[in-house]
Amino acid sequence: MKPFWLALQFMSRLPTPQFDSISAQEMGRSIQFFPIVGLIVGSVLVASAQLHFFLPNEIVAGLVLAVWAWVTGALHLDGLADTADGWLGGVGNQQRALEIMKDSRIGTGGGVALVIILLLKWLALTYLIVAQSWLWLLFIPLIARVAAIGLMPFTPYVSLQGLAEEMVLNLNRWGVFVWLGLVLLVLIWLAWPLALGLIGVWLWMRWLMIRITGGMTGDTAGAMTEVMELAMMIGLIAFLGLANS
Repeated sequence: MKPFWLALQFMSRLPTPQFDSISAQEMGRSIQFFPIVGLIVGSVLVASAQLHFFLPNEIVAGLVLAVWAWVTGALHLDGLADTADGWLGGVGNQQRALEIMKDSRIGTGGGVALVIILLLKWLALTYLIVAQSWLWLLFIPLIARVAAIGLMPFTPYVSLQGLAEEMVLNLNRWGVFVWLGLVLLVLIWLAWPLALGLIGVWLWMRWLMIRITGGMTGDTAGAMTEVMELAMMIGLIAFLGLANS
């Protein structure tokens, strides 16, 4: 169970056991549990959304979004902001982009990206709460984390002494392939147009991060998570016709 606890510790702010020593192999094995952490995050979101019995849907959507940021420690939002700063400040220089992304300060690109993603997520959550799409809300964080770890077997890791380096080097690739295959099969079975759209977003994000940095980093994996969560919500609204309901 240690790799699972490490995944939960790394990807959330939920209480976990503390360990005296952690090996690189254990960190690598923890990656295959990231989607399970996503499922736990999803269950927290669904539970929070039940406030719709007492409060207006718009307010509940804002509270769910706040819980979403809290339970993940805003880890992926930070990755999105850093990626946007690297894209804007690097101006085609991959090494410069990586240096900017290591800076703890948020620049213009990061600030704009955060405002846009949070606003669009809030709007999308409002529609999902009105439709009571609890099962989809449960699985959105899982699917987004499968998309993020799905980068690892196919994309060079280029971060400057990044936090996720040891994890990627000791990755269990077969575990990632199983998650990718399972999620793709289920999505194609339930909503193949949505699946095709998400594949397109994933390919575009991978192309973009390679253009910015030459590969993937922990930050770009976080950006992938955020963008895929939003793409999933917008795709669901379109696929289920929630905008006209």
